Amino acid sequence: MSEVPAGFEPSRWTSPFLDMIGPVYTRTGERGILLGLRARTEHLNTGGFVHGGILAALLDVVCARNCRALTQHPSLVTVSLTVDYVAAARDGEWLEASATVTRVGRRLAFADGRIDADGKPVAKASAVFAVG
Repeated sequence: MSEVPAGFEPSRWTSPFLDMIGPVYTRTGERGILLGLRARTEHLNTGGFVHGGILAALLDVVCARNCRALTQHPSLVTVSLTVDYVAAARDGEWLEASATVTRVGRRLAFADGRIDADGKPVAKASAVFAVG
């Protein structure tokens, strides 16, 4: 259950927060930049499901990374992140976050994100970032 799906490798872009919840894995391909994380006990809330904060963090990061790839600007700041939780993710499941950039302007970038847990959708997001 701890295996990492083919094509994912440890993320080279990290932060103290991602190090704390990780390891976070990355795969880049025709679907853009994907993030992966194996859910562990320390990610769970008191109900035994992956905490919404973990899912929101992955959505924020995957949307930002995909926007950054199109803007080529090193600094994006989250302006808005709206998350909808559609199902529960459980201990041991592979969390895979993806994003679609919907618009990039001079000042703002927009993306929609999604997280699947072992292939089933668990959360989706709409994100807005300030460019520069």
